[in-house]
Amino acid sequence: MANAYANSEATERKKHETTNDAAQLGDVVVRGETTQKDLETTSATVLHHEDITNRVFVTPLDIVTLSPGVSVIQYSQGGTAANFIMRGFSGNSHGSNTAIFLDGIPLNEGDGYADTNVINPEELQRVELIKGPSSALYGNYASAGTLAFYTKKRVDQNQLKLQYGAHNTYEANFVGGFSNENWDHVYSIQTYHTDGYQDNSKWDRQNAAVRSTYHATDTLDIRLSARAFDSDWDAPGYLGEEDYKRDRTQAVSETNGGRKSRQEARLDLDYQITPNAKILFNTWGYSQEFSRWYANDPSNLDDDEIVGNLRTFERDVIGTGGSYNFAGSLAGRKLRFTVGTDYMFEDDDRNRWRLLAGTGREKGPKFWDYNIEMHTFSLYTQGSYQILEPLRVVLGGRYDHFQGDMTDYLDGGETFSMEEQNIFSPKGGVVLTFLENRLELYGNYSEGFALMPGFSEQAAFRQEDWDPQERTQYESGVRIFPSMDLALGFNVYRLETDKDYILNRITDEYENVGSTTRDGVEITLDYSAYDYGHLYLDYGYVDATYDRFVSDGKDLSGKTLRSVPKNIFNAEIRYTPPRGFGGRLRYHYEDGYYLDDANEHKSESWERVDAQVSYRFGQNANYLAALDIVNLLDKEYADYTAGTTERRYSPALPLSLYATLTVNF
Repeated sequence: MANAYANSEATERKKHETTNDAAQLGDVVVRGETTQKDLETTSATVLHHEDITNRVFVTPLDIVTLSPGVSVIQYSQGGTAANFIMRGFSGNSHGSNTAIFLDGIPLNEGDGYADTNVINPEELQRVELIKGPSSALYGNYASAGTLAFYTKKRVDQNQLKLQYGAHNTYEANFVGGFSNENWDHVYSIQTYHTDGYQDNSKWDRQNAAVRSTYHATDTLDIRLSARAFDSDWDAPGYLGEEDYKRDRTQAVSETNGGRKSRQEARLDLDYQITPNAKILFNTWGYSQEFSRWYANDPSNLDDDEIVGNLRTFERDVIGTGGSYNFAGSLAGRKLRFTVGTDYMFEDDDRNRWRLLAGTGREKGPKFWDYNIEMHTFSLYTQGSYQILEPLRVVLGGRYDHFQGDMTDYLDGGETFSMEEQNIFSPKGGVVLTFLENRLELYGNYSEGFALMPGFSEQAAFRQEDWDPQERTQYESGVRIFPSMDLALGFNVYRLETDKDYILNRITDEYENVGSTTRDGVEITLDYSAYDYGHLYLDYGYVDATYDRFVSDGKDLSGKTLRSVPKNIFNAEIRYTPPRGFGGRLRYHYEDGYYLDDANEHKSESWERVDAQVSYRFGQNANYLAALDIVNLLDKEYADYTAGTTERRYSPALPLSLYATLTVNF
């Protein structure tokens, strides 16, 4: 399951060591697959369908907790996206630090926010979590890493999953399709409902997708994909400390909630020029509407006082790209590379209205009304060459160009143009293999960047002069395979950022004057025993500090970055026979994190145990009944803590049971 190529991926690699490169190239349908082997020079995590399925995820983003050193923050606000912490960065799906894709379509919005609730885990074929800016295939948002979800393009059998559990949670999920000589069809449909653990927490979502591949000739495939997603929810808000201690099930306000709809489509053309060369072309687009009501406790306010706001986002995006992919040899040595280009246009309308204490979700005065149009153009290349039998070198680089305009309709309709940005990011890595593939040493160097993040996005257009943040990663590690049943992994990294943005309160402009360093270690052990037994351990440590950072007159140099836990540990033992009883026990521990830059306030550490008992039966073992217990020991802790003297909390689930029946046919 976890550290890339350190366990299940290692086994797969050994199985296919003699597989012809040209045959592998025939399976390439998205650009990342050509250079997937280059991930061996990094500590990336690669998860396959069998690692993901037959698990209970609070939200789909929980998948990333199967990677070492990664923590998920469940805000428990219905369809509002969860967030995750990785490589010492706390805003990876609520910020501009991690690029997130579903079948090559970016989920990140203008400020980096990425809603992974559109993911249906049951239809996933593979998930890649690349840490740091180490891949040349990804640019904007990818400085802390890249999270890429890939769905099934072909199915051998249909699957129906039915689940019912705590807090009146129920889900029906179907993934199926059929194939013949000329076509591969895949369909999926998911419907989900929960009443939620807290009051005012009902959430309904529906997700449907289709992917049809037409094998026009022996060398040309045409694929059309489409998805529709709808989500509607109420949200409890964040509890104050007294309310959190008195009654964790209560809601702050019945006003909180939201709705979202998203429709997307993508066309792919895959043309195999020669047995060793393939061209991929794609064009795609999506349209989405997102509304969120966000309100504080109105009980002590007059009816005409401001209690929160309504936020609406209307977003239309189109993109296109193409790449040339080669897998062959040069001078008798293996050579693989990709060279390609991408273009994306974003049209974003953002509005906000005040909410008043006495009028619920009714709109008050408008205070935001602006439109952003952004153009992004990219060129990239990445390749690897087997210089010597034990030594493979990976080199890559990308160029990104950004330009855009913002029109503020509350400022007389004035248009502000962003300073055009042209950024080059080099990458490189090596992997040395010894002892008949039982020992691998690897290392990489990569540069990345970050544009103005979060709520400073208007400053990117209004401010005449600014530079992107510069982010540089150094990483090295070792993978050891003492036997086919045991894999060990160890890596260390340093991720430096320079030109961090700090707001100058006097000029009211952001200045590129900050710098930070994140040093970390990740360790994994993956052991298979007695045919169907499995033990997995991972540990992640990060020391994230301000090197040079003065904010509001306070020198934070040497302080720890807030919202980043130093230690994360996972242990899992499971037994998964092809028939009969099976089970799984998983333990997670996570440090508390600082709640302020001065390091004077800290959240609580927490731990959780999850368990599963399953039974596989039927003539072809095609039925699986499972009982999952989340938070087996019924620990009370907060999934999210914010604030210092006046804290706010999002309580985690108590002990919760879920019964699942899965049928393959």
